[in-house]
Amino acid sequence: MMEEGGADNPVEEPLSPETMELMQSIVVRHRPRDSHHMRTLMTNAGLQSGAYAMAVGLMWWITVAKGGAQLGDQDIPSSLIGLQFHSISIMVPALVLISAFVFALGSYRGNPALLLTGGATALLVAYLVIEPLGLFLIGSIDEARVALSATGRLAVLSALTYASTMSGISAILLSWVLGQHHYLPFDVFELVDDTDEGEDDVSSPFP
Repeated sequence: MMEEGGADNPVEEPLSPETMELMQSIVVRHRPRDSHHMRTLMTNAGLQSGAYAMAVGLMWWITVAKGGAQLGDQDIPSSLIGLQFHSISIMVPALVLISAFVFALGSYRGNPALLLTGGATALLVAYLVIEPLGLFLIGSIDEARVALSATGRLAVLSALTYASTMSGISAILLSWVLGQHHYLPFDVFELVDDTDEGEDDVSSPFP
């Protein structure tokens, strides 16, 4: 007689409480109605992430790598951290990616240290984005057009990178939950219904 859990009848290891809590957080945040809807959300998030990532690459290539000279990048002095604008235009999207990833991870796990790290990185990004305007105000950049162009490009690159990163994280997490929710001792989709009922029972404090 073959023992249970043998090679022909493997027993799935139970998920840890931390893993189940993370799954609940993902489901409640994205609110899928069922596995089919979850797959649709995952697909849409993946497509959006790829589209935004391509937009980041194209914008950087057109407005910095190829069009930087026409936009006056040579007139922008080095940043206070010692980098040229060309390097800053690469550094800012990279920092946004790190900040968004760390912040999302901290938000899903409820980790204050990760949230603090993500917020600090986001603050550094904000400084680098508005620094050209500050350099213009103190006279290091002669033309407002150059400063506005630099800040505008960095802001758009940051926004597109953030959108791409968050969409990609959503796609990855939804894919993970979709493949693992069968092993949970409860139906994750009932959490969405329970949340909806709870919201209906709570009256709004605003008229």
